[in-house]
Amino acid sequence: MNNTTLSLIEAEKKAKDITTKNHPEVFELVEIMMHLYISGFNLIGNLNIKRDTDRVWSALIIRSYHSLICSVELMGRGYYAQSMALIRMVIEAYFLCGNCEKDKTIVNAVVHNKPNRPNGKTIFDYKKLATKMDALDWYNNDYVFACHFSHMSHLTLEVMTTEINPDYRSLKIVPSYDELSFIACCKLLLRNGLLMTTFLGKLLDDISKGNVAAWHIKARTAVQQAEEWSGGLKERYGSR
Repeated sequence: MNNTTLSLIEAEKKAKDITTKNHPEVFELVEIMMHLYISGFNLIGNLNIKRDTDRVWSALIIRSYHSLICSVELMGRGYYAQSMALIRMVIEAYFLCGNCEKDKTIVNAVVHNKPNRPNGKTIFDYKKLATKMDALDWYNNDYVFACHFSHMSHLTLEVMTTEINPDYRSLKIVPSYDELSFIACCKLLLRNGLLMTTFLGKLLDDISKGNVAAWHIKARTAVQQAEEWSGGLKERYGSR
């Protein structure tokens, strides 16, 4: 490992400054997405949620919202593997939300504290859940990549190293900005963060008495803007 002249705090600040300067459009899209969550929560207010499915949705939506906030902060400071681990949690929440109306084991585990394993633990098969909601392609692409990126693997090791020459890479003690790693995190964060708003919309339809129609219009606009940004990545970065 090379000695570093940057302290951890200085390195984080440098990464954040470069990231903010190079990707203002990403942070604008993230802000739009976060406002969508907040406006949805405001429409829900402090209503009494009685239906078990709505309880599962509300818990997973709020946890996903928190994960997205933390993920954005981490990727901005150069902690890409840690950021991706939080995005993976959001994808898992999507599969759980998509199945909880029909799969009572999810409701029993989350709401009624009834584990789905004899040993007192709750373990979900996300591939099976994805298959049940016709989202296996999503599992094979986003979820598998997020797992590979966030678990200790060759890909994660590459993120943690700097190429000195073709035969040698040096481990980085402190985080630093990496364009492609940041883009990979952002792409999955926006796509899956906005996908989770599908269930926020369902929750609003179930329990909110506010202007839900206007919220749905904002949601569609946010998705369209994110898709336009994502569609431009291939032109900007090629096949990398």
